[in-house]
Amino acid sequence: MPRQAGSCRLSQTLGLMGTLFYRSFESLGQYHDHWATIVLCAPDGFRDLDSQPVDQREALDEAFDVLRSGFVFVERKIKDRRQVRIMRELLEMSYEAYVSSDTKAGAHSLQECEGLIWQSRAGRIKYAVEAERRAFGEVITYAHVKISPLPYEGTAADLSRHETQLYDAAQRCCLDYFSRQEDFKPILLVLEPDGTVRDLKSRSWKKGQEEVRSLVRGGRCLGFVRAEVVVSGMSGVLVYTIETPNHPQKSVRCLVKNYICEAPRYHLDHPYVLIDDEA
Repeated sequence: MPRQAGSCRLSQTLGLMGTLFYRSFESLGQYHDHWATIVLCAPDGFRDLDSQPVDQREALDEAFDVLRSGFVFVERKIKDRRQVRIMRELLEMSYEAYVSSDTKAGAHSLQECEGLIWQSRAGRIKYAVEAERRAFGEVITYAHVKISPLPYEGTAADLSRHETQLYDAAQRCCLDYFSRQEDFKPILLVLEPDGTVRDLKSRSWKKGQEEVRSLVRGGRCLGFVRAEVVVSGMSGVLVYTIETPNHPQKSVRCLVKNYICEAPRYHLDHPYVLIDDEA
């Protein structure tokens, strides 16, 4: 298992110098670097690189100011103006929730907005329904959505036996990368019925999803885990996405700095790959 530290630190490459964030981005990818870090650190996990005291409310305010100022990259990517307005409202809902100490709603509305922009992070819609109502006074785009108790933040205890086996195997693979200090490449592992965890060497994540679904339908797979680093280099957010049939998706996220993983956070959501009618 990668060695863990106890706090959420931001390096200069992630944008925090003292309590100030970089406000200039050159690409949508750089903007996502900042976004992914805020998802993990808000509302009160911001730390200075030099361990100086940080005013958490001031850092939260500034982090969201930077998200707002960089939203121009989203507007260039997303051509649907109504959808852009909904996403802006999601951003404000997240900020309001964090300020009012509703960390769950703050985190998941921010993650939902992230998924609307970057499809690799997409989940099922929940908070966008209220965002559309707030923005336009009526719900049209998401009128078909039925609200679910998911997503929510959980703990390691929410992992099933098979999910724990997958998570442990993925952690060992990541530790191997970190011990060699190599550039990280996404890992996709599947759990076979005999308990063997196998590396699925697919050419792409899209192909990997198709193969996983086929294996599950054929009774040759009990679930999968995909590990990836969001944010360039080895200063970023390590994300383990775990799915087993008929269970919520588990997304385990932890900051990585100098090849050391900090304490993980567990997010439960609807499955994205193994949806019920396919599992």
